[in-house]
Amino acid sequence: MSRYWALRTDQSRREFMWRELRDGRLRQGWGYRSDQDLELLARLRRGGSPLKDHQRDAWRGNRRLLPTEPGAMQVGDVVVFLHLPRYGAWSIARVTGGYRYEISEMPNAVDGTPDYGHIRDVELLTGEVPIDPERDAVSDGLRAAMRNRQRMWSIDPWGEEVEQLAFAQSGVPSRRRPQR
Repeated sequence: MSRYWALRTDQSRREFMWRELRDGRLRQGWGYRSDQDLELLARLRRGGSPLKDHQRDAWRGNRRLLPTEPGAMQVGDVVVFLHLPRYGAWSIARVTGGYRYEISEMPNAVDGTPDYGHIRDVELLTGEVPIDPERDAVSDGLRAAMRNRQRMWSIDPWGEEVEQLAFAQSGVPSRRRPQR
């Protein structure tokens, strides 16, 4: 069955993140060095090698982007992006591809280092018009679930509502996957 995720991206780079999402790429930060590739980090962990501090930070915040990890994002899962394309709005996408690592040319806001190397391919379901979370069709429960302070978290209990919101916004029928 599809999983449902809420995701916070770097709000200081909202325009870049929105452009990437429209172009079919979910991009996430803590990917600013070649040795922060999650596939490399998974191999190091399996081999018992210790991770450096910057690698541990990248792993801790992003490991669920790697489909081989337990409880990770899979093709067919649905992601609600908070504050994209603008503050207070939500956009919804379906994961369409695996993980890859390509550091962008976009510098992060902390030290100007090129960043955002963690990528999953997605299909934007809500198009150019985002969801207004204050509208009547959004339940109090789903709004409350979006207040989490993590970078990425499960919103599985609200999956059917997320599918309905995406359909209502785009007019494209849901393509829910069968239970897995």
